[in-house]
Amino acid sequence: MNWKVLALLPALTLATALPAFSLSNHKSQNPATATYVAQSTPQKKTIKKTNAVAKQKPRSVAKRSNVLTVGSRGETVKTAQNSLKQQGFYTANVDGVFDNRTRAAVIKFQKSKGLRADGIIGRRTLAALK
Repeated sequence: MNWKVLALLPALTLATALPAFSLSNHKSQNPATATYVAQSTPQKKTIKKTNAVAKQKPRSVAKRSNVLTVGSRGETVKTAQNSLKQQGFYTANVDGVFDNRTRAAVIKFQKSKGLRADGIIGRRTLAALK
């Protein structure tokens, strides 16, 4: 027997033992929320999708203009690299490209200042660099 099937066997057993959740049992539920109903019968499986939740805009750190991450380029990156170099955290050439060496220097700097060491130059890290 396949090891993947063996690994999923306890979950499948539990899923078939529990009764399926149904919207018809709970009339007071908010209709704006999405609920998936899956009922398994010996003959067939039924999956029902109700009203979808309004899409929320994903908060991506890399898309904010005031944040520098790996792949960022420009004068702001050069300024940050210069600040890191003056403080002894960055030893490579200042080229305005946020690469893995710059990220490593940012992490060292963040750790030394007690900031969250994520390798991203955001508002707090930029303020500490100045």
